[in-house]
Amino acid sequence: MPEKLNVDTLLAYSLPLIVFLACLKTFVLAKTTLVTRTTSAEIRALLNPPGVPLQTLLRSRAIPNQRLVQALGITSTFVSDEIEVHDTFTRAAKSLISAVNPKENWNGWIALMKIVEGCIDRCLPLQSIDYDTFMQTVTFSVVIVGLLGADITLLDPSDVAFVTKAINERWTLSKTQSSLSPELLAEINNHIFRWVPDREKFPVPLNFIIPAYETMWRVVGIAVVYAKREEVIRQAFLDFGDNPTVLQFEAFKLRPGPSVEAVIREVLRLHPPTKHISRVTVAPTCPFAGLTGEVADVETAQQSEAYGENAERFDAMRYHPDRVDAGEEQPFFAFGYGKLKCVAAGWAPMAAALMVAKIFERVDDVTFALKEGPIIGSREGWEGWSVDRKHD
Repeated sequence: MPEKLNVDTLLAYSLPLIVFLACLKTFVLAKTTLVTRTTSAEIRALLNPPGVPLQTLLRSRAIPNQRLVQALGITSTFVSDEIEVHDTFTRAAKSLISAVNPKENWNGWIALMKIVEGCIDRCLPLQSIDYDTFMQTVTFSVVIVGLLGADITLLDPSDVAFVTKAINERWTLSKTQSSLSPELLAEINNHIFRWVPDREKFPVPLNFIIPAYETMWRVVGIAVVYAKREEVIRQAFLDFGDNPTVLQFEAFKLRPGPSVEAVIREVLRLHPPTKHISRVTVAPTCPFAGLTGEVADVETAQQSEAYGENAERFDAMRYHPDRVDAGEEQPFFAFGYGKLKCVAAGWAPMAAALMVAKIFERVDDVTFALKEGPIIGSREGWEGWSVDRKHD
């Protein structure tokens, strides 16, 4: 087993963190009022301020993410201000994505499609399964098999469901509790290390799993709902599943209806997986007043009047070339912005679309059906939703 990862271990590798971690507890306990930024200009300035060194940007992101060190044992660039840590993680993440990106490796993309199909088939229920559990287990399985090379035959859906629920519990509790029991994290890692045995390449698999899984499963789940409600959208995804090319992904249809890319973008706009992006800056010295917190309100910005009068309504046709004003700036920060923008921004929407397409091939209202609940959920709020096996 690797050395237990905690704040003390992280400090040993990242000395500059000492300054702001010493202040962090006071910052949290004092419940310092955060300044909220809602306009496109404000958010761009917050996430990519001109003339600010990379290490300062990393530190500003790392401070509010420190809860992830204890909650999930994360040691990546998201919790560190070290440029070397950032560069190492970024290179590794880009390499994993390139191997399954249709723009760079068509054979790898087709292999990923087969993996998606296999993961869906393994997670379909004998009777019924909660919708969020199904989406979580499918997405988690795709991430660790498709990106981290896990053996799909080792994945028991019930074990995967345990891990995804435990991750969600740790994530949620970390927002309100300053101390978490280590036992559940140890159980999570015990499962993952069985599935991802390459400890040299992935000493901390959750470093790569969490960024992909945590956002992807909700995007896929919400996109499936909208596609189920509009036949023209559902058919667009089925067409993409049959011909998963970049052109098929991007092109608007001759018949009425949006492109698959437009649907995924509208889901990301209306239901951003990360609704708020926090940044904290530290004064050169460490007085308690030396911490300044700001929050980019992505959800508000992406539902602003820049998208028209119906900005709070799902409408993937808003991206049709005939309706887009080339000179109009429309806020879109689902993948962040600037130097620290998500490295998967160009690949993740296509990967999500592929999962949606393959889910519809299986959950086709013939053998399996989607039962809707009262509201569209996010990380939580999917009560009443399920995927059910139909019986004659």
